[in-house]
Amino acid sequence: MKVIIVGAGKVGFSIAETLSNKDIDVVVIDTDQERLTTVQEYLDVQVLVGNGAAMSVLEKAGIAGSDLLIAVTELDEINMMTCFVGKSYGVKSTIARVRKQEYSELAQSERQEQLGIDLIINPELLASDELAKLVLHPEAHEVEYYFDNQVVMLGLKLDENSRIVGCPLKDIHFPHPCVVVGLIRGDKMIVPNGSTVILARDEIFLLSATKDMLELEIFMGVRKRAINNVAVFGGGLLAYYLCRNFEDKRRRINVKLFEENTALCQELDEELSRTTVINGSGRDMDLMEDENIADMDVVLAVNDDDETNVLISIIAKHVGARKVIAQIRRSDYVNMIESFGIDKAVSPRSLMVAAILRFINRGSVLNLKLLQSDMAQMNEFVLPAASKLANKALKNLRFPEQSIVGLIVRQGNIVIPNGEAKLLPGDNLLTFSATETSQAVMDYILQV
Repeated sequence: MKVIIVGAGKVGFSIAETLSNKDIDVVVIDTDQERLTTVQEYLDVQVLVGNGAAMSVLEKAGIAGSDLLIAVTELDEINMMTCFVGKSYGVKSTIARVRKQEYSELAQSERQEQLGIDLIINPELLASDELAKLVLHPEAHEVEYYFDNQVVMLGLKLDENSRIVGCPLKDIHFPHPCVVVGLIRGDKMIVPNGSTVILARDEIFLLSATKDMLELEIFMGVRKRAINNVAVFGGGLLAYYLCRNFEDKRRRINVKLFEENTALCQELDEELSRTTVINGSGRDMDLMEDENIADMDVVLAVNDDDETNVLISIIAKHVGARKVIAQIRRSDYVNMIESFGIDKAVSPRSLMVAAILRFINRGSVLNLKLLQSDMAQMNEFVLPAASKLANKALKNLRFPEQSIVGLIVRQGNIVIPNGEAKLLPGDNLLTFSATETSQAVMDYILQV
């Protein structure tokens, strides 16, 4: 497979890094030689200096024989034009990063196809959806729904008071069918078996029917709180999309948005109908106390600057905020940030990479979710009719290490599998695996 990436900034670099690790032939184009030098120094990819929207440059990159063109420069218009030109050369698929609000309707219209764009990705919208899920599940570090919301997976950190701490999984009698598909212990990801003992501070990934999850959380001693008051620090695109997301919810959530720029505050106040916009800095501890940040259910720091978000998060924690979530653009910093006591860090870049991987693997993988700083991965498959695994019991199959089939959906029915469960053609499978073994899992399941 050959992929051309136009834009060698942080997003382009991350995408190139991920794809080059999957034995994909990658060409990176940018007008900035210094950026390309950095790419070439760290990654085994080809680089080309030039304007990716120019026909001569795309021709030199081999656009006609390429499978995918990804345009992720800082300019939406350049990204859209690049895809339009690329399609005229017959590239099979195109992806454009489009961030501006005025272009957001393109993703839901037929104009997208006419412009030669197969997939529009807005990283701020992706991050907004992710953050909204985390806000509505304040007890969870990861939240993902599957199969039209019939199934949910939560990442839950357990304290020493949980009744399942100190117990081997095989001895825990959960009140409803569920699977602990994985756990994070320190900086290690573990796919457990029946003998695995749950320890305090483990973050477990629990998969169950959505209707059963609340009782399972109560059983484990996980406290679930109602969300009424949210504070958002930052007035950029992500903050806007996030506040609009909350305003669209049926249940009323009181949101305060804090932004230092007075003119931007005025614009946001006009655009948002149910959000209280406050002109002030999250670095001001007196403001934090005056605005009762300690009483907020969730605080979100979503400025465009990572250092600012970290500082705001630490101050919010200091004044007593219950849960603090920060946007961190440097995905490689996420684990370190959480070690500072910040409850959760979200990287739009990681979400964008996951969306691109879903697109690349479409047809074989229905859904893909990178978890906990990309340490683990959830994949959703349909078992092919000709699969070598069909009609075989799970106990007789040799899945790659650090992987597990967490759930089967068969003709609309949810099946929590055990070793005796047989895989049937057409089954929807949810698998959990370490990221480094995810490709091996995909190859194993889809072998015919």
